[in-house]
Amino acid sequence: MENTFKTKDLAESSFLLAKGKIVDRIEREGKTCWFIFKDNLGCQKLVNDFWFNNPLIPAKSYYEAIQTLKNRIFS
Repeated sequence: MENTFKTKDLAESSFLLAKGKIVDRIEREGKTCWFIFKDNLGCQKLVNDFWFNNPLIPAKSYYEAIQTLKNRIFS
């Protein structure tokens, strides 16, 4: 089994990227982009923190992560 985490949520993906997780690839299914990250268990823990524990992250880091993912989608 592949040790990857898959999500189509841009906010969630940006948070993972800002927290240092590595985007392995982006897969497109029609108009939907799936962000595939390495380290499934680490990503699942961070996503749980993102949605339920209100973790702090510098706003600039989060913004830059969003911009990075958007650039990868539209380039």
